Formats: sequence, C-alpha cells, structure tokens
Amino acid sequence: MRLFYPLLFLALSLLAACEVDRDFVTGEAVQLRFEVDTLSFDTVFTARGSATRLFKVYNDGSEPVKIDRIAVAGETGVDFTFNVDGTMGPVAEDVVIFARDSIYVFVEVEVDPGEPEETSPFIAEDRLVFETGSARRSVVLQAFGQNANYLNGFRRGSFFQPVCQDGTFVLPTDLPTVIYGSMFVDSCTLRALAGTRIYFHGGIQRNEVLGGSGIFNDGFIYVLGNGRLELLGTLEEPVILATDRLEAEYAEARGAYRGLIFGAGSRGNRLVHTEIRNSIVGVTADSLAEVTIDNSRIVNSSGPAVTGYQSDLTIRNSLFHSNFSNTVQILKGGNLRLEHTTLANYGVDASALLIQNFACDPVTEQCVAAPFTGVIRNSIISGSRGSELALADAFAGEQPGFFSLEISQSVVRTDDAFLRSNDGLFADFYTDYCRGCYNLQPGDPLYVSVSADDYHLDSLSVARDLGRFLPELPLDLEGNNRDRDTPDAGALEWQPAD
Repeated sequence: MRLFYPLLFLALSLLAACEVDRDFVTGEAVQLRFEVDTLSFDTVFTARGSATRLFKVYNDGSEPVKIDRIAVAGETGVDFTFNVDGTMGPVAEDVVIFARDSIYVFVEVEVDPGEPEETSPFIAEDRLVFETGSARRSVVLQAFGQNANYLNGFRRGSFFQPVCQDGTFVLPTDLPTVIYGSMFVDSCTLRALAGTRIYFHGGIQRNEVLGGSGIFNDGFIYVLGNGRLELLGTLEEPVILATDRLEAEYAEARGAYRGLIFGAGSRGNRLVHTEIRNSIVGVTADSLAEVTIDNSRIVNSSGPAVTGYQSDLTIRNSLFHSNFSNTVQILKGGNLRLEHTTLANYGVDASALLIQNFACDPVTEQCVAAPFTGVIRNSIISGSRGSELALADAFAGEQPGFFSLEISQSVVRTDDAFLRSNDGLFADFYTDYCRGCYNLQPGDPLYVSVSADDYHLDSLSVARDLGRFLPELPLDLEGNNRDRDTPDAGALEWQPAD
C-alpha cells in the first residue's frame, strides 16, 4: 500500500500535465499572424549606439496557443536582442498567446559603425525565429551596420531617382554609397569621382510597383535615354561597385545584384578605372546606348561581364575574368570596338566573345536582324573551351553590310568546329577576318596563373610582342609603358621580374 499513493500522485500529476497541454494549441497546428514580415531599424548611426523597435504577434484563433521557442537565428555579426511578453532573450520558451489576443515583441540592435567594413556589414540582416513543433516562422530583422550614404533607405524592390543640381548628381567620396533597391537616372548625369565606392543590396524581388506581376533582379543603376553615367576613377583610386557584403567569404560571390543597365538612347556613358564585382551582368547596353569602358575590370559575375543589344560599345585597356557566362556578348548587332582588352573565360561552358547580328523572341520565335560592325585590336580572347569565339551572321555572308568584323594582332582561341560554323563562312577566318592573329592552342603559355586569377603575361606568353602600337593607349591597365615597337596583346604589358 505504501507504493499506491506515490503512484497515484504521479499518475494524477501526469494527467494534470496532459490536461494543461490540451488547453493549448501546440506544434504545427499553431497559426500565428505577424504585424510585419520585416522589422527595419532605419536609423543611420554615426557612433556606437542602439535602437529599439517593436511589433505584435497575433493569435486570431478561438483557443490559446503555445510557441515552443523564440530566438534570433544569429546570421550576422550585428547584435540583435529581444524581449517577448516580459521574457528577455536570447531564447524565450513556451510563450502563450491567448485566444484572439496578441503579444508585443521588442527588438533592440546595437551597432558599431566604426568597425572595419570587411567585418561589419553595411546592411545587417538576421531573423527572429518562432518555432512550433517542426514549423518555423520568422520575421526578418534589418539594420544599418556601417556609416554610409544610404540612398534609398530600407525599401527592397523599390526604385530611387536622384534629384540633380544643375543637371548633375555627384556621389560622395568620404563615405561609401549603399543602394538598397535600385536607382534610375533620367535627365541627369550621375557622376562618381576617384575613390567612390558603390555597394548594392540586391536580390530577386516581386514587381509590386508596376502592378505586382512578375519578378526582377534588384540592385541596379538604370540609365534612361536622357540620363548619363560617368564613373571616373583613377589608377590609384578606382571607382568600385560590389555587393554590400564585404566579409572575406563574399569576396568572390556572384550574382549579388543586377549591375549597370544603359537604356535605349543613353549616350556619353563612361567607365574609367572602374571595378565591377559580384554582379549578375556587369554592364548591359540597350539599343543605341553608347558606353565607353576604359582601364576597368569586371570580375566574379554570374552572367556576362558586358552585354550589348544593338548598342555602341568601346572597351579599351580592360580585363574581364571569372564571368560565369559569355564574357562579352553582342546581340542584335550594333558596334563594338575592343582594344588592348583581355577576356579570360576559364572553367565555363560559354564563349569569351559571342557576336551575332540578330535576336530572337523566345515566345514567338521571331528573329530580328540588325547590322553589326566590329574592330578588335591587340586583344586576347581566351578560355578553356575549344573555341572561345562564337560568331553568327543571320544572312551567312550574303549581305555583307550586316556583318563586318576586323580583328588584328590578337590572340584568339578557335577550333575546327568554329571554322566550319555558319556553313563554312569563317573557313578563311585567319586571312579574311583575323590578320596578324595567333590561334591559341592547348598548352600554349599565356598567363602567369589562371588558377590564381593572375592574368599578367607569362615570360614566354604567345601574346608578347604580338601587338601594333596604338598612340592613344601608351600605358597598360596598371599604368606601365607599352613597348612602342612591339607592344603585347591584352590589357597587361609583360614586365620583367624585379
């Protein structure tokens, strides 16, 4: 009999516990409604400090619910803390919301904008996670983590247009500029001077501004027909465009933001000593847009470095590599001038240079042709494919005015399949189109180290002494003098070891 009472007491206790559990909706059956899906701290800190925001979580049901666990995911170095229903984090457990009631959640963020940029993100994003059984729901937490010129605040997927003074909007050089969302330039010249840093917070967004249909890639500067973009860096202080995540693990990230887009008819656009990193497409130029790229680098993109649609493109003294598609692609004709430029397209099943004088609608399958004129001098078109040059003439040479290409003193990688393409139109490529060129073969010495992304020329490089001196380009990408008698092909002149 002595065991009876303890066992009875234990049984009653377990029964009571079960009764308590049945008083609440738990696990995956819990339905919560959040006042916000994103909690933004839109204060720009000029010194170490904190800010507090709040939101409500609702239980719209007729029974009380129990939330198993609430915690910050801890996805960024910025310190987010919270207080829910009187319980201070970092973890709150068994949080009850009674029927048709709500609770307040207070969130505080503390930032030190003086931290190095590479260790403290400009826009810190984390999540406050609500766990009910195996279900996970979360509210995004966003805060400015660095001192910067934030042009568009926290409005993901929104569009911003600068207000110009006397027709020009000059970005500051003392602080980085962070573009959250996207910028349109119209009836204005957007100018960035030496040392300007532009960081993008981009991603896939739903188009809610224009009727809520479709999705698009956020994080771009779009230059409309009456607008102009001038990125005017110097050798010592280039203009830099990159993702806003500057931690070491993001250095070679691809596709973090859309890139630069030059709309139809935009003229006089210039990129000088500019570095574009981490984009989807570095530069996109639409019909009749005019873009000049000098002494610049476009690297680590998930798509092409440059795409032109019936546009006017001049690219000189520039190096494009680690672009996860065709490095430069010309669609629907246009004009291309490529001088002392290195296209390195390794490890990708695509072409370093694609040129075609037509474009086809993927829905209607209708194709439209437009004339193409190209001049390529003293350049390198290289990569790991058998042919890194892809040419397509809609008229197979029957209308010469629609496809005109002159290549000289350049390193080009082609194979037999290329020479047989377009019904043999390019069979005499190295006499009719590419004069003084070198057809790069597997094993030929070219760069110091492709695996290390070192595209300086090897001492035995086949690009050495191949060029013809261009008086307008006496210096290479790094400011070194070119040999006036026999300059090297590509953006970088070979330099003897110290």
